[in-house]
Amino acid sequence: MKLDLHTHCHEATRFTRPDIRIVEQIIAAVKEKGLDGIAITDHGNKGYAYQIMEIVEQSFDNEIIIIPGQELDRVYQHVIELYLPDSLVFRFIAHPGYPTSYWTNNISDIHGIEINNGNYQINQGAVRSLADRNGLLPLSNSDAHTLSNIGLYYNEIELEELCARANSLGLKII
Repeated sequence: MKLDLHTHCHEATRFTRPDIRIVEQIIAAVKEKGLDGIAITDHGNKGYAYQIMEIVEQSFDNEIIIIPGQELDRVYQHVIELYLPDSLVFRFIAHPGYPTSYWTNNISDIHGIEINNGNYQINQGAVRSLADRNGLLPLSNSDAHTLSNIGLYYNEIELEELCARANSLGLKII
């Protein structure tokens, strides 16, 4: 599957309340890039993603995959949480090196790390080395803040792999 796992759709739609029209725009943007789906990962706002997912399920017969999530601030790094089936949580470091270069701290509960991001220059050699040393899944994501930027980078990955990695650390939504 082709999945962009780091998007900011609430911001991309100018913080508009989710409705059929907004979801149609998101679906069109995803399909235009040839993606199977996206994770919606606005800052500290997982509720928006769940609302979009519900509308896609109820009104669009799951035409695309929506993975709810959010971007969280941690000391020296931003972390994306994806909320997967069976209450599993998959976590990855977003744009390593921003806001600071201290992104190697506290990764015991992390499953992946971005090696490509549509908004930030990433030291790919250092990040790949970190990923290899720690068994982290290397990811490429758009970090889209506009609908037109969705899918600039994406991953070819199955949901089952994300779930298996999340399950390996036993992280669940509480």
